[in-house]
Amino acid sequence: MIPVAVASAVAAGLVAQLVDGGLGMGFGTVATALLTGLGLAPAVVAAAAASAALVTGTVGTAAHLRFGNVHWPTAIRLGAAGAAGGFTGAWALAALAGLGTATPIASAALLAVGAALAWRGYRGTLPAGPVRHALTVPTGLVGGFTGAVAGTWGPVTVPVLLAVSRLEPRKAVGSAAAGQALAAAGALLGFWAFAPQSLQVAMPLAEGLAVGGALAAPVAAWLTGRVPAAKLTATIGMLAVALHLRALLTGLALPWPAVAGLYLVLAAAWALALAGPRRRPVPAIPEQRAAPVEAEAQQ
Repeated sequence: MIPVAVASAVAAGLVAQLVDGGLGMGFGTVATALLTGLGLAPAVVAAAAASAALVTGTVGTAAHLRFGNVHWPTAIRLGAAGAAGGFTGAWALAALAGLGTATPIASAALLAVGAALAWRGYRGTLPAGPVRHALTVPTGLVGGFTGAVAGTWGPVTVPVLLAVSRLEPRKAVGSAAAGQALAAAGALLGFWAFAPQSLQVAMPLAEGLAVGGALAAPVAAWLTGRVPAAKLTATIGMLAVALHLRALLTGLALPWPAVAGLYLVLAAAWALALAGPRRRPVPAIPEQRAAPVEAEAQQ
């Protein structure tokens, strides 16, 4: 393998994990885009991304656990379902054709979820109450499948967790990171069973991605707990919008100025979401002084 390609994989893994470890998504997308750009087959790309995600997910889980960012009941449900989905996705990618891209309907739905999260973060209205698990297993199944096929575990699981589970944003990110390690393990078992040659070709680049991601994982986990919950929610929502918009635009032959304009609008919307709504100052209530006590009549 060309040393420059491996060095590029290390750098990409480091940058991608800083984003993924802090916001719960981005590592698989960046890894898949890099490897696809090198002209590798879809099964090789997916096997390399899953191999790296197993390492970075494990290191990231340890770091998130250290900072209290993991909700284990959610992480275990999500990860177990993700492992089943990842195994199925590896089989489908090895056996079928045309699975390398997300469907427009799914991307549009998740884009809408991201926009709703960005609005929630902008308003600062975060849900509270007991954690909900109703959609955790279906989310893990779908996230594991799409993670094995297209590297989109985070863009599927984190927005849905934030939208319906009532988890704190940092715990949604940490729980998704813990689940990703199990989902990646399931995908690797599938590639080993159905496309073992893809793992052999992918290993050098996967090692580069894993090294870069492992270096960045502790820093990213630390940052997750330092960002205010509303701003973290808004940022995760806008990143989900950007990633799923990218998937929708892939099949369209838009000129680059139009695409650049769309992402500039997204950047402006993200800045607005971070700023939050303008708070009107509460008028000060004039202090009321007690009436002076009259002096007793002089005798």
